[in-house]
Amino acid sequence: MSHTPDLYPPNLHWRQVMLRLLVVNEVLVVVGALSMHATETLDTKLTQVMGLPYYFVWMHCIGLFGLIVNGTTMLTMARRAWRRLPDAAERHAHQGVYQALPVSARWQLVGASVLAIAVSATLAQTAFTGLLASPLGAWLPQVTPSFGVTFFDTFYGTLVIYVFEYFHDRNTLSRTREQMARKLSAQAQLDMLRSQLDPHMLFNTLSNLYELIDENPAQARSMLAHLIDFLRSTLSGSRASVHGLAEEFRLTSDYLSLMHFRMGDRLQAQLTLPEGLRDARVPAMLLQPLVENAIKHGLEPRKDGGTLQVIAEMQGSDLVLQVSNSGTTDQVTADPPALTWPTGSGFGLHCVRDRLSALYGEDASVTLRHLPAQDLTRVTLRLPLMTSDITPTS
Repeated sequence: MSHTPDLYPPNLHWRQVMLRLLVVNEVLVVVGALSMHATETLDTKLTQVMGLPYYFVWMHCIGLFGLIVNGTTMLTMARRAWRRLPDAAERHAHQGVYQALPVSARWQLVGASVLAIAVSATLAQTAFTGLLASPLGAWLPQVTPSFGVTFFDTFYGTLVIYVFEYFHDRNTLSRTREQMARKLSAQAQLDMLRSQLDPHMLFNTLSNLYELIDENPAQARSMLAHLIDFLRSTLSGSRASVHGLAEEFRLTSDYLSLMHFRMGDRLQAQLTLPEGLRDARVPAMLLQPLVENAIKHGLEPRKDGGTLQVIAEMQGSDLVLQVSNSGTTDQVTADPPALTWPTGSGFGLHCVRDRLSALYGEDASVTLRHLPAQDLTRVTLRLPLMTSDITPTS
């Protein structure tokens, strides 16, 4: 089974690998030149000191042909073996690039690399010798280095690059697994949220509909229309786990419309979404558990109800979402130093915290504050502002 270039893993893409190897190769050249110059400087028995420029040019010849010949051989052989794997993607997901290769392919890679080392060392030796004999090398000491030393340096540099690539691949695999675990955790939290929120909301809404059918048919039809809009928003995009902030606000607006039928004028809702943040990507159903919690624990117990505000704003490179509702409790300080969840606040708040932690790690935060002086309870979400689907970084 063949694979198109787009299906190669990142560690087998020409541009990414060669750019990375170019940087590593240059570091090895500089370190090698400095080491050899330091060695000859400290050796008082030497009758001739070549100087740093000599070693710098020599190491660059070794590095240049090593990168061209050995790097190309390594990548070509690995890609060739990858193309022949019928289950390459599955192997890569569990083992990474190089451990996923069959044993026979690894030995072929080793054999090709040994041959490439000999070829690149010969080319480097020839190029440096020719450079010394040309007008361009007249300013360098006219001493031809030993081919054995050139071969050893080529072998050593190639070995270091192979080890670097191997551990880079292992690190990439580790980060990929961590990202996948976070994604699965976030998806599990979303599935749990939907499985518990949807039936709860539907039960209350259908109960109200049942009572309104005979008492106020027009209001019942209007409530049913809002319910349809809410379900359509919830199911849109094949229940995507990430969508635009405008879609999240629309879902929240549909939900609040349903709650308004139940609470009437006791619920005063205000939604503020700046135009520039409409396309910001956020986890689906991020606001609904906070809004439901605000109504259930803050507004419904109050005889006169109150105000619920949902505000989105940009602060630096962060997206900040605030859900505020009338009503406070004396059991929590007005400005707690850390996140605290009141007893009985429900699974929704915990779910929001866990989902943001799984998706963004320490880049996201959730703060709950009770402000008695303003008669407000406020939940503040801070997360990275993104305009494309979420891809957790390590």
